[in-house]
Amino acid sequence: MPYYQLVPAGPFWAIRVGYGCTVEAATTGACPYGARTMKNSIKTRGQGSAVTLTFNVPGELADVFDFVVAEDILPKVLTGYGFLPGVVRTSSNTGPWDTPGSSRTVHLADGTTAREQVTAYERPQYFGYRTDRYTFALRHLANSATGQWWFNAQSGGTHVKWTYGFDSKRRLTAPILILFIRLQWGGYMRTCAKNVQRHFTRR
Repeated sequence: MPYYQLVPAGPFWAIRVGYGCTVEAATTGACPYGARTMKNSIKTRGQGSAVTLTFNVPGELADVFDFVVAEDILPKVLTGYGFLPGVVRTSSNTGPWDTPGSSRTVHLADGTTAREQVTAYERPQYFGYRTDRYTFALRHLANSATGQWWFNAQSGGTHVKWTYGFDSKRRLTAPILILFIRLQWGGYMRTCAKNVQRHFTRR
């Protein structure tokens, strides 16, 4: 069951959502590695909104990085959540996926698309990307979004931090974007994380 905790985050507050153990165990680091603990925190400032997910993966650092940022990964891990369809394929790659500046078109199960571009590739610890040109409903709420992944080796596997920040289209629609993140996008990210964990658990 998830838990919810309001925590201070600089000049604003963040909502932390934890999965897999109690609030006390998660905040003191007492959760067993096998509990697959996940924590979400949503931060807002001005017209921007970001959600951060942290979780553990039972795999070697380089293996986890290579799996998560592989060119063919999206249909394997972004399988959908709630009203958000999964990714079925990508197309129109402009260059190698380990090269900043390369971009591609992401195709969702409902026929809509978005553009994704690599902004940073620092194997095996950091990967960054940007999405925009949405053809689905998100185009009314956000101009673009920036994703960042950090990977750190730890006893028993790899600790992963994933942040996804949205640039709200206008201040008036920012509250709707925040609601979308809380009700849908956070779950979309958790589904992805669980799929990554499941891949390494099966090995």
